Amino acid sequence: MERRIGELRHGILSVVDSFAQSVALLSLALGVAFASSAAAGETGIAAPFAYLIAGVGSLCLASVIIRFTRRMASAGGLYTYISRGLNPSAGFLGGWLYGGGFAVGISFVLVIGSFFMQTAFTAHTSLHWGWYTWFFIMLAALAAIALLDVKLSSRIQLVLAAVGVAAILLLSIVIAAKGGDHGFSFAPLNPAKATSTSDLFLAVVLTFTGFIGFEAAAAFGEEAADPLRAIPKAILTAVIVAVVYYVFVTWMMGIGFGSAGAWAKDPAALDTLATRYVGNWLAVIIDFSVAASAFVAALAGTNLTSRTAYAMGREGGLPRAFAWTHPRFRTPWVGIGFSLVVTLLLGVFFAHHYDPITYFIWMATCATIGILITYILIAVGGIAFFARDRTGWNPLLDLVVPAGAIAICGYTLYKSIHPTPAYTGIVKWAPWVALIWLAVGVVIDLWLTLTKPDRVRAFGTILGAGEGVPSVPDAPPVTSP
Repeated sequence: MERRIGELRHGILSVVDSFAQSVALLSLALGVAFASSAAAGETGIAAPFAYLIAGVGSLCLASVIIRFTRRMASAGGLYTYISRGLNPSAGFLGGWLYGGGFAVGISFVLVIGSFFMQTAFTAHTSLHWGWYTWFFIMLAALAAIALLDVKLSSRIQLVLAAVGVAAILLLSIVIAAKGGDHGFSFAPLNPAKATSTSDLFLAVVLTFTGFIGFEAAAAFGEEAADPLRAIPKAILTAVIVAVVYYVFVTWMMGIGFGSAGAWAKDPAALDTLATRYVGNWLAVIIDFSVAASAFVAALAGTNLTSRTAYAMGREGGLPRAFAWTHPRFRTPWVGIGFSLVVTLLLGVFFAHHYDPITYFIWMATCATIGILITYILIAVGGIAFFARDRTGWNPLLDLVVPAGAIAICGYTLYKSIHPTPAYTGIVKWAPWVALIWLAVGVVIDLWLTLTKPDRVRAFGTILGAGEGVPSVPDAPPVTSP
C-alpha cells in the first residue's frame, strides 16, 4: 500500500509562535558571544557599526521576503518564492542550497552549543563531561521536541531565547549605567574609528552571519493562523529586534572593554564583562544561555529544513517520502528524521575528528555560501515577480531595495571566498564543498528538467494561502501501511 502525501496542521500557530521560529534561528545570544570578538579583531572598536551595516542589508532582504509573504504562504518558504519569482528550476536550486545549508547548520550549532555547555558546567559545577557527551544529550532532546506538536517547539524556542537575550540586555544596561571602562561614548558607532574601510567590510562579512535565518518564520506558512498577516509581522519584528539588539549590545561591549584589543582577544567576552560589571551569577546565566541559544537554533533549523524538504517532496523535487507527516502530530517526520541523521553522522565522522571550533568554522562557511546564493536568488526573484505583477508595484521596494540586498549579499559572498580565506586543514576546503553541493543541485535540476518536465512545472505551485493558485491538498493524516 502506497503512502499518500501528508498534511501539516493548519492555523495552530500565532504571530508570537512564528516570531519565535525566526528569533530562535537567529540565535541572538550565541551571535554576540561568538562573533563579536572576531568582528572587533577585524575593524577595532567600530564593530557595532559593522553590525549596523549588516542589519541594513538584512532589512533590505527582509523587505523583499515580506513582500512575498503578504502574497503567498507555503511551508516551502524561499523555495516557493523563488519558483514563482524566477522559474521552477531556480526554485529547486534555491531550495537545494537553502535546505542543505540549514541541514548542516543544525550540526554545527549543536556542536558549538555542546561545547559551550561543557565549558559552562566545567566552570561552574563539578560535572566535567566532554562536549561529545553533551552533543548526544542535546541531539536526543532535539529529536524528542521536533517530532512532537510544533506549538511545543515554538514555545520552548521563545522561552529559552528570551532568557538569554534578557540576561545579555541586563549586562548591557549595567555597563551603560556604570559608564564602561572610560566613560559613556559613541565611538563604537563611528565608522571613522574603524581600522580601515576594507577591514570594516570584512567585519560586515562576519556580522552578517548573525542575521541569517531571520526569515525562518516563512516555513510556518501553512501552520500559522492567518499567515498572510502573521508571517510578515513575525519576520519584520524579528529582523528589527535583531538589528537593535546586536547594535546596542555590541556598542555596550565596546564601552565595557574600552579598547578593541582587549575585546578582540577575549573569546569569552560576555563572561568577562558579566563578571566585571555585575557578578559571577550573571556570568553563569549567560554561559548557560549561550548553550541554550545554540540548542533552540538547532531546533528552529530542524523545523525549517524539514518543512522545506516537505514542500519539495510534495511537489516532486525530492523523494515523495519527505512529504509524509506524523499521523498524530502532523509534523514532517521524514524530513525531521533525515535532518537528525545528517546531524548525527556529521557529528560522529567529522566534528568528533576535529575540535568543535574548527568544525564550526568549516561547516558555517559551507552553509553561509549556499544560503547567500539563495538570498541573491530571492532578491532577483522579487524584482522579476513584482515587475510582472504591477499590482502595487513600488520602484523603491521592488527595485532599489532588492538591488541593495543583492549588492550586500553579493559582496558578502565575494568576501567569503576571495581572497581565499587563510585557513588551514579541512576549513580551507569549505568553498569547494559548497561548490560541489551547488554542482550536484544543478545536475539534479537539469536531469529533472529533461526527464520529468511536468514535475518541474509543479514546483512552487502548492500554497497554504495565496492568490489564484491551488491550495494545500486536503489529505488525511498519513499512517503506516
